[in-house]
Amino acid sequence: MKKDAFDVALEQLAEAINYMKLESEIHEILKEPMAQLTVRIPVRMDNGKVEIFTGFRFQHNTALGPTRGGTRFHPEETPEDVKALSLWMTLKNALNEIPNGGAKGGVIVDPHKLSREELERLCRGYIRKIAPIIGAWKDFPGADIGTSAQTQSWMMDEWEAMNMHHEAGGISGKMMVLGGSRGRQEATSRGLLFATRELVKARRSEMKGLTAVIQGFGKVGWHLAKLYQMDGVRVLAVSDVFTAIYDPKGLDIADVHAYVERSGTLRGYSKAMEIGNGELLELECDVLAPCAVQNVITEENAPRIRAKYLIEGANGPTTPEAEKILIDKGVFIAPDIWANSGGTQVAHFERIQNLNDDNWSEEEVNTKLERINHKVFNEIYTLHTEKNISMRLACWIKAISKVVEAMRARGWVSIQNNLEVTKG
Repeated sequence: MKKDAFDVALEQLAEAINYMKLESEIHEILKEPMAQLTVRIPVRMDNGKVEIFTGFRFQHNTALGPTRGGTRFHPEETPEDVKALSLWMTLKNALNEIPNGGAKGGVIVDPHKLSREELERLCRGYIRKIAPIIGAWKDFPGADIGTSAQTQSWMMDEWEAMNMHHEAGGISGKMMVLGGSRGRQEATSRGLLFATRELVKARRSEMKGLTAVIQGFGKVGWHLAKLYQMDGVRVLAVSDVFTAIYDPKGLDIADVHAYVERSGTLRGYSKAMEIGNGELLELECDVLAPCAVQNVITEENAPRIRAKYLIEGANGPTTPEAEKILIDKGVFIAPDIWANSGGTQVAHFERIQNLNDDNWSEEEVNTKLERINHKVFNEIYTLHTEKNISMRLACWIKAISKVVEAMRARGWVSIQNNLEVTKG
């Protein structure tokens, strides 16, 4: 039976808990979200009929503070996906020095099939339904797949209207004019760029002259391709949900993006070879960056992966079985909870600016992002080399240690001195 994202997250959690020799009570707390809300959202469509959409908001753990995490609008969204993402968000926040727990939201919908007015009504309806459990000091939703600065701005406007006061820190990922942060649009991609630089430097190589393949050409994939090209990396292939395009000499990323802006898809792009999405993952390259959805690199296709570095732009793109195969092949992996944390980090920066009525420059945002990315890399790479463990396990140990420390301090679990493995 095919694993879902939550199955994968639980396997990763169990591996880390067992390695750290933590008590079963800690494992039990971390296995499930602390709060789970499923809602039904009636939306009047443009034709006058009412459709009912199902949505979720899961809050995984609050030991480190109020929760935060994005909201996905996707036709194949499931509760299991959202639960997994909320767990990963807890660890991502802890690993990257963000004083928040993890949460995630989602609505089962294809936003591309809605008119602008229908999408706005859905956004407002979703916020009304989850209003009892959110707020700047409870849980502040951000953007994710299928949502944008515009959807977040509608959500914030609805939240403020309900509460009859301004609260920019209640929603992240907003438009700049409403308190959004500079640097947010490219944040996830820029974090992936920094992660790639760190891994390449650790292997005593350099970015210029590398080749890259990127699965996904949405908000993350397109900006990553552009940033890679600016760093001297030759981007061989990119993909969307319909198709993939490939040029062994390297794509003109600006031209590809201009085409997608006109046509809405990579289909029909005449300046490169059209290939399948599965074929794209197996191209020979230096850097493979899956930037779409989870569970795309599996036990079945991992033996045919021919990349030197795997940079996880998506959450949970690699199954545990596939990871073992890749490590045995010598593939160096930048795990998701570190590599793609740039968007999470800048959402945190956005909240700090909102709560302080401040407004940072893009240079300041990017400098802070790079500094934290570098610090976290040094910590996990040291643990990876000293303990001879995978980079992912190093990330999970560091993150879980911080969450457990907070839970012990709060008295949620017994105080024990068994976290020596995290010191260094």
